[in-house]
Amino acid sequence: MIKTDGISTIEIKGMKFHSCTGLLPKERTEGVDLEVDFKGKVSSRKAVESDDIGFTPDVRDICRIVEEEVGKPCNLLETLADRIALAVGMAMKDFISIKVRVAKLNPGLCGASSWSATASINMENENNGF
Repeated sequence: MIKTDGISTIEIKGMKFHSCTGLLPKERTEGVDLEVDFKGKVSSRKAVESDDIGFTPDVRDICRIVEEEVGKPCNLLETLADRIALAVGMAMKDFISIKVRVAKLNPGLCGASSWSATASINMENENNGF
């Protein structure tokens, strides 16, 4: 008999937000455009066998948490990525690991007109507590 490993990856790419994230006064008052990617691994055996959303994290809830965290001003992309990973991990204990990438789009530095400054964080669930 062939079986899958029962581990699923939930991935949400390209969530776009306008946020007061950054060190510069203009970034804090006018805001900046951010792109957030989320990737998490979760045991999905019960969800797969039952075809029931109650046994797996709901991507709508993940998006809501990300939006809440992006709405809180901070200086560093690293801080925001960490807050998002922790908030999702604490709300949804089923995740085995979480990776969050936050990119500031067109930050206007170094004379470049189209690029992003990015911070990523990886978290591993240690006994269901991040």
